[in-house]
Amino acid sequence: MIKKARALLERYAVEIATAVYLIYMLYINVADRIYSYVNVWYVLDYSYGFGSRLMLGSLLHMLTGDFIDEKFVYHFIIMMLAVLCILLAILVGMVYRKIEHTDKKAGVLFLIVFYLASPAAPGYLWTDENMGRLDTYLFICALALALIFCKVKRAWLRYVLFVLIGVFAISVHQVYFFLFFPSLLVMMIQDMWKAKFAKKQIILSVGSVVIIGIVFLFMQFGSGIYYDDLAVLISDMSKTTNIAVSEAPLEAEYWWTIKDHIVKNQLPELPERIRFGVLTVAMLVPVWGISLYIWIQAIKSKQEKLQKCKYWLMLLSNIAYVPVFALMTDWGRWFAAFFVVTFLNLMVLIYDGDEGIGCGVEKLSTAVRRYPIVFIVLVLYVASFEKFEGINYLNQVQDFFYQTYDLKELLLG
Repeated sequence: MIKKARALLERYAVEIATAVYLIYMLYINVADRIYSYVNVWYVLDYSYGFGSRLMLGSLLHMLTGDFIDEKFVYHFIIMMLAVLCILLAILVGMVYRKIEHTDKKAGVLFLIVFYLASPAAPGYLWTDENMGRLDTYLFICALALALIFCKVKRAWLRYVLFVLIGVFAISVHQVYFFLFFPSLLVMMIQDMWKAKFAKKQIILSVGSVVIIGIVFLFMQFGSGIYYDDLAVLISDMSKTTNIAVSEAPLEAEYWWTIKDHIVKNQLPELPERIRFGVLTVAMLVPVWGISLYIWIQAIKSKQEKLQKCKYWLMLLSNIAYVPVFALMTDWGRWFAAFFVVTFLNLMVLIYDGDEGIGCGVEKLSTAVRRYPIVFIVLVLYVASFEKFEGINYLNQVQDFFYQTYDLKELLLG
């Protein structure tokens, strides 16, 4: 019995260690309340209208009845965050076991540890500004899709699940299409190349994108509620919950136009966003730079233009992030989702045995074994950053800017 238990612990060591670490971080660091800007999405359901962001409230009403209790919602969110941690642990453990006895081992282990130490680790979802964000459920959907890609071999079943989960994610929040849908695109591109553009696979992939795209367009431009007066809406919602309903997100979602978002939110703070956004990218070069190195090695490893094209298409899926950065202000969330998807893409491609990405990871493994101190320092460096918030920038980025400015004033006047 003891030997069997030890064998199981050794076999699933990465899953267990990752899950224990993440759930412990959740336990000691979780925000003590739901972020006030997002609590309305746990109350609104389809009785108030139809469209994106009403799915979660509808599910909670099915669980609790007509009244939504704030304490119940808070514990529900914690439970979902724990589920996210477990799903992520399962994914990284599967990937590690797949390559455990290959030359990729050191590189994959480094990527896992590096991501868990980064500002985009799951901990960003339980900070004060992100506690209760619908991004939690989009991240869970992305992890579920990654596990389905790795484990479900029947193409028709895989794509039925892709579509169902993709539609569900957009029903939770239409921003899924910009933040996490790129990871699903990468999986579909991988399937098409592996199938050598078989007609059936093209129909499955293109058909899935079209269906999810149509649902997104409807949710983005056809969502609405059955109210013309914001005060009446808040009054009706307040009768069904003890959550203090905030009017700001309701006004922004249902009464503002795109022009209002740009004029009231984006333009006044644009100089600051560009300043700190560029500095964030610069200070987090190791986070995206290591991933980019692997992709570059993957492209270089292929001689055929068609194979190179696959990796370029996968990288181009990141264009989806341009609209959210251009039109919406929560740059912390956008950066976090981008780094999450970057990590998930590498994990699923490594598990799938992609030769190009495998080549890049092997070279990374060689570097890790040759210069371990350098990579330990890189982990410590990214661990020195706090987790991404919603709107606010990383404190370390702001401190670096103002300290540098003060130093310039001291030295140069």
